[in-house]
Amino acid sequence: MNRANYREILDENLLQSAQDLRLGRRFPFQQDNNHKHTAKTMQEWLRDKSLNVPEWHRQSPDLNPIEHLWRPENSCAATHAIQSDRA
Repeated sequence: MNRANYREILDENLLQSAQDLRLGRRFPFQQDNNHKHTAKTMQEWLRDKSLNVPEWHRQSPDLNPIEHLWRPENSCAATHAIQSDRA
């Protein structure tokens, strides 16, 4: 995917989804520092659409909470042998 594909997806889906959910345009639109997200053309597009995009530091840790939720589950499963009922 490149920035043109990314912008096309946002054009076709983001604002309509926000409207359907009655979010307006001031909802925080979170994205990481991927090149296609930080491209000048994308920054201009987001500004033109008046979207609320929080600023992230370049070296910020991953703030996705679901990954932290699964970490204990994965480590627990890895330490226990799975036994089958089949002989």
